[in-house]
Amino acid sequence: MPPSFNTGLELSREGNRVLLAVEGEQTDHSSFLYTLGRAMTHQILLLLAMLTLGLAISQRRDQLPCRTVNKEALCQGLGLLHIPSVLSLDIRALYLSGNKLQSILASPLGFYIALRHLDLSDNEISFLQPGVFQALPHLEHLNLAHNRLAMGMALNSGGLGRLPLVVSLDLSGNSLYGSLVEQLLGEAPSLHTLSLAENSLTRLARHTFWGMPALEQLDLHSNVLMDIEDGAFESLPHLTHLNLSRNSLTCISDFSLQQLQVLDLSCNSIEAFQTAPEPQVQFQLAWLDLRENKLLQFPDLAAFPRLIYLNVSNNLIRFPAGLPQDSEDLHAPSEGWSAFLLSNPGHNTSTNPLSQLLNLDLSYNEIELVPASFLKHLTSLRFLNLSRNCLRSFEALRMGSLPCLVLLDLSHNVLEALELGAKVLGSLKTLLLQDNALQELPPYTFASLASLQRLNLRGNQVSPCGRQTEPGPTGCVDLSEIPTLRVLNMAGNSMQMLWAGSFLHTPLTELDLSDNPGLDVATGALAGLEASLEILKLQGNGLIVLNVDLPCFRCLKLLNLSENRLSHLPAWTQAVSLEVLDLRNNSFSLLPGNAMGGLETSLRRLYLQGNPLSCCGNGWLAAQLHRGRVDVDATQDLVCRFGSQEEVSLSHVRPEDCEKGGLKNINLIIILTFTLASAIIITTLATCCFLRRQKFSQQYKA
Repeated sequence: MPPSFNTGLELSREGNRVLLAVEGEQTDHSSFLYTLGRAMTHQILLLLAMLTLGLAISQRRDQLPCRTVNKEALCQGLGLLHIPSVLSLDIRALYLSGNKLQSILASPLGFYIALRHLDLSDNEISFLQPGVFQALPHLEHLNLAHNRLAMGMALNSGGLGRLPLVVSLDLSGNSLYGSLVEQLLGEAPSLHTLSLAENSLTRLARHTFWGMPALEQLDLHSNVLMDIEDGAFESLPHLTHLNLSRNSLTCISDFSLQQLQVLDLSCNSIEAFQTAPEPQVQFQLAWLDLRENKLLQFPDLAAFPRLIYLNVSNNLIRFPAGLPQDSEDLHAPSEGWSAFLLSNPGHNTSTNPLSQLLNLDLSYNEIELVPASFLKHLTSLRFLNLSRNCLRSFEALRMGSLPCLVLLDLSHNVLEALELGAKVLGSLKTLLLQDNALQELPPYTFASLASLQRLNLRGNQVSPCGRQTEPGPTGCVDLSEIPTLRVLNMAGNSMQMLWAGSFLHTPLTELDLSDNPGLDVATGALAGLEASLEILKLQGNGLIVLNVDLPCFRCLKLLNLSENRLSHLPAWTQAVSLEVLDLRNNSFSLLPGNAMGGLETSLRRLYLQGNPLSCCGNGWLAAQLHRGRVDVDATQDLVCRFGSQEEVSLSHVRPEDCEKGGLKNINLIIILTFTLASAIIITTLATCCFLRRQKFSQQYKA
């Protein structure tokens, strides 16, 4: 207020001087004061009006729930029916998603001429005023996803109009169909990213995208596309990412998008994928997704030497019956797997097909055999998934075969044979073989894998060989002397005997031997693992006695002995690292403190459900329950028994309950002892009387 008042006073004085100069008259003191008072009154009224207007605007802004942070107006999910008109005029981003907007008008949207980012997604917009976005000369990002644009009758009068600087446009989830999209899309010379996903498109016309020559990424997933007119993408010379997943396409023929780098065709009904004959330039495609289609044969990919990712899982692919396992015949039928083996002069490729491939997923197909001639081209492959096929055998015998492979998944097949030659799979770290029919393998099948770290053999019929004088079972596999192996799963292999020294010099950290009913663990079977083993699972083996000196495994953190018939454990007298101990469904009645004391500092979880626990004599266990430091049975109520009585909660047992029980037992013992002594005395007296009477009778007769 004081600065404004001073300014007004100076203006009044200056104005008074001008007035005096013009009139050229001398005024008296009273006239001067009158003129000065009128000028000051006018300035004060003007200031009051301005203050009132500013206060009103400030109050309206205070009532508006939007937040403004760094010139970004955050108005999401506020139930707004209209675009706010009292926001800062210099905002650069306006987020209005999740409201109830139904129409977008040039006023008040046109007030915010500095806008670069406008998010109108997840509203109920069905009307766009013609030219509404032309009022935003700096707009770069426009999001209209998940509205009701298909219902707007105003689309016939201009659609979105020209968007000269917009680089990303999202129109997904608006139930748009072909002709409506063509009316809606205008000229967008700078557009790089366009999403038309989750609409109702059934066909792409040749001229659909003519107004956006700079487009690089186009998302059309989750439509009903059945037909793409020839040349529909010819006007997009910079297109590198194309998503056509979840549509109704049945065939890709004459594929000619040489500049495309990423193509997603998953979840269609594609039966064939073919490139255009004799392309003029080399294809740049690096990422191809064809999963969940109806491919009957492996696609011809000889034209894609830059391909690094290929997913053809969940198809109907089979290997042609006419091609032998180790075929090198370049005149084999040009179909299926053999197609990419052929030298096609028209492709003019300088490198072998698939030589740059890093990731190949062939899972969920009908493959019965993988030829060596196929594997030899995969010189850069790191991940190969052949799970859930019909494989009966797998061979990698060629020296240097799959030199870069890190993970090989052959699980859930019907494998009966696995042959790995020397110096193959030199980089392999993970081998998944679970749920097959492997039984008799060459003894050193896995010993030759120089980098193997994880091996899963669950659900087969494989047994490890021993290292002692007693020979292992016929067809056993040597799992010792593998210095890189860390994780081994042999659950459910119907093993009957685990021989001594089975894992010597193989520093496992995790070993699963569960679900081998009747397994006999020989003394020293786990020798050599004392300094490395962290996880040991022996669940469901029916063990009565455990011939493993568990306290010697100083790194062990998780031990699962559930579903056995154990009643005793070795004594942990020194501190160890064990954190989780699972003893469920065994025959334990007591866990004495002198055997469990070494677990006091490390144990965090203890599972004991399904054991005939005694209510008395389990002082250590009762102490753990009361202290709450150890999570016993994941907070479930643990039960115990007094002799043959009904089960009661162990946490409710009091010391005096056990003392009473002990006193009753002592009284019973005294009574039984007295009765037995009385019976002995009476029997002795009766015997003596009988003998004396017999002797007297003999003397009388004499």
